[in-house]
Amino acid sequence: MQVYSLSNRGMERSRNEDSCFAEANADYALLVVADGMGGHQAGNVASALAVETARDFWSDLAGNSSLSAEETRRALEKLILDANRAIIAEAAKNPAKKGMGTPLTAGFLRGERLVIAHVGDSRAYRICNGKIEQLTKDHSLLEQLLNSGQIEPEEAENHPQRHVLTRAVGIDDRLEVDIYEKEIETGSVLLFCTDGLTNHVNDQEIKSVCLEQQDPQAVAESLIDLANDRGGHDNITVVIAAGIGGQHL
Repeated sequence: MQVYSLSNRGMERSRNEDSCFAEANADYALLVVADGMGGHQAGNVASALAVETARDFWSDLAGNSSLSAEETRRALEKLILDANRAIIAEAAKNPAKKGMGTPLTAGFLRGERLVIAHVGDSRAYRICNGKIEQLTKDHSLLEQLLNSGQIEPEEAENHPQRHVLTRAVGIDDRLEVDIYEKEIETGSVLLFCTDGLTNHVNDQEIKSVCLEQQDPQAVAESLIDLANDRGGHDNITVVIAAGIGGQHL
């Protein structure tokens, strides 16, 4: 299995508030994206704390790599809840950091079984057999409006409230974490990303780049270049796993 992560400041932001993590060994992989909330104080601190929690999770696996399915679900949920507590505690120490937070999406892959813990509007995708599937649902006001039929899909791209989140890590000590479980076929590609990518590059374009390029680094670089060519209005982060089941891109 190959994993690769890449984060870019974009064309307009003065700093990169995204953080990411991607590690793999012969048995399993951990993929994480955290999108420090733009417009809030210290969004970069919030996302960095979230990824620090993911690093701790990865280190702990070295001594406990045979988690059951239920233990994996609980461990990933705990990863996000631990990040939530760490961000809230840090904000309490410094008034300048009050209100910082981050969407956080973490995926643990063992063999062909993927477990995702998810809060916010960063996304996880699976590309397989010429198709792309979004594996997570956005916790956003826009998603609620679409699901309730109050707006049509063609209205979503330029909707004035498209960036309003309904859930994020570090904002409330009562946090609900979505857990997803998927079977990932041999030869699939997994892509986790922040909305700095999906605001500029649609799902079919993401699929095309994944199918055209030869390695995860090339995919990540091409997708970030494409988002920047279209304005790069936000930070852009891409985490990729390929070679699942022994096959490369």
